[in-house]
Amino acid sequence: MRIDTLAKWFLSKNPQLCGGYIDENTKLNKLLYFSYLMHYAVTGRNLTDDKFEKWDNGPVSREIYKEYRYNNLSRFSDTKVDIEDKYVLKFLEIVNFVYSNRTARELSEETHEHSIWFDAEKNKDIDFRMIAEKEKCLMKSLYATYADMDFDSMAMEKISGNIYYYDKSNLDMSDEVVSILEKMEPQSDPVFVENIDGELVFS
Repeated sequence: MRIDTLAKWFLSKNPQLCGGYIDENTKLNKLLYFSYLMHYAVTGRNLTDDKFEKWDNGPVSREIYKEYRYNNLSRFSDTKVDIEDKYVLKFLEIVNFVYSNRTARELSEETHEHSIWFDAEKNKDIDFRMIAEKEKCLMKSLYATYADMDFDSMAMEKISGNIYYYDKSNLDMSDEVVSILEKMEPQSDPVFVENIDGELVFS
């Protein structure tokens, strides 16, 4: 896979990343990095032919950074990018689902805990062959948790500062449901909400 194709897929799913700012460039790079990390942890193979380097704000693809900051990538506006390899697409969907609502800073801080970033020399390539068992297990666990999820049926709402995910075939986000969710206490992480026998269940 070409890394610019993967970058365009993430931009099509997250048009708020197309403003051209440094934070958005950083976040795009982190979504790509986590996709690469998960794919390597699960398969033992590279996701793309591109490299990630150790920068101060975490792993960065120099190619994508330059294309976003200096060329036209930050103005990408297509609403649909096809990834023909459905196996690769599943990795992208999982990473987008798990990480896309986090800030650039939050994503950068998480990558700073990864030994493959910490142990690399500044501005040098990150060696994914050296993924620590802790990160490998996390990525494998996330993949196993979400591999069978139908992301096309998933929806997201932000209500009173909280982020809710739900299955559109299971839950109608009616005014009544919204009214209930508006009264929820602040949550630090996104919440999955579903309708079970007429009751809202949160996880």
